[in-house]
Amino acid sequence: AVAAGVLLALMETIADFGTVSHFGVQTLATGIYTTWFTLGDRVASAQLALGLLAIALLLFGLERIRSRGELALAQDANRSRWPRVHLRGAKAVAAFTACALPVLLGAVVPVVMLVSLCRGSEQNWLSDRYIGFFTNSLILAGFAAIITLTAAILLSTNRRMGQSGRSKAAVEIARMGYAVPGGVIAIGLFVPVAGFDNALDAWARANMGFSTGLLFSGSIALLILAYMIRFLAAALGAWRAGEVTLTRDLDRAAFGLGANTMTVLRRIHIPVLRPAALTAMLLVFVDTIKELPATLIIRPFGWDTLAVQAYRLAADERLEGAAVPSLVIVAIGLVPVIILCRRMNTGPRSPR
Repeated sequence: AVAAGVLLALMETIADFGTVSHFGVQTLATGIYTTWFTLGDRVASAQLALGLLAIALLLFGLERIRSRGELALAQDANRSRWPRVHLRGAKAVAAFTACALPVLLGAVVPVVMLVSLCRGSEQNWLSDRYIGFFTNSLILAGFAAIITLTAAILLSTNRRMGQSGRSKAAVEIARMGYAVPGGVIAIGLFVPVAGFDNALDAWARANMGFSTGLLFSGSIALLILAYMIRFLAAALGAWRAGEVTLTRDLDRAAFGLGANTMTVLRRIHIPVLRPAALTAMLLVFVDTIKELPATLIIRPFGWDTLAVQAYRLAADERLEGAAVPSLVIVAIGLVPVIILCRRMNTGPRSPR
């Protein structure tokens, strides 16, 4: 479990863009963006993306090996409760400090600093401009959550019903997206789609006498596709966590009564697994709200989000201004987190 946790942290770190960019640390993630926009070298960007992809897939493979090796032990351990230990004196203080520091440094202090910086900012978060950032972020996150959940349900159901090598391979490939940084996904999607758009435009000019323009590259649909690839693993994990609680006897009984796969999914799985579906949507929604590298590369002109605005202001060292969209992102992200925490604390409801 410790090894798997370290590997997950490594995957998140190599994929990080905003933090290392702000502190001026040269990484593969920042190199992709710099060579793409500053130098205009798409070949170099693709080469850096390929190198980062290789590292991410290596870490993903190691994490999957560790997770599979500890799966049976983790399932057995969850069946029994850990004994409660009462600490006193120095041990109690040390335990409290160890548990409080991550919350204090990771949540309380940053939020307090953002609030203090907002007071001296010239940014008006109620202006039409910021309402546009807010609306763009919600639209992208909402559509990404719905489409990603739909894809996760279809992939997971295909594996559950088919039990074929291809269905299992499709799920494993889909899970790789979480290990792949957003900038790598953006380059991998944008380059071929832009090539297709240019070829289509050249053909239309030569044969039909008009220009089609760029139909797909730099579109919202392509950006949502990048989100789906990036966060499909999170939706799959949440859905399958609920799906494994359904016995296959339910499926067999429904098939015996003449139902097909879509009927079983529509009338049994989705109604019973609504909490799992809500969890999957909330996870994708939160991740999409704060996603930055893929949004920077693929977003249509004039379609900026709160994350993009925060990055721009921070890059110009206007930290007071960057605190406003950052605080709004925190506020938006807290709502799904509170809902998830309440669900985990209350536990699943018994069926009526």
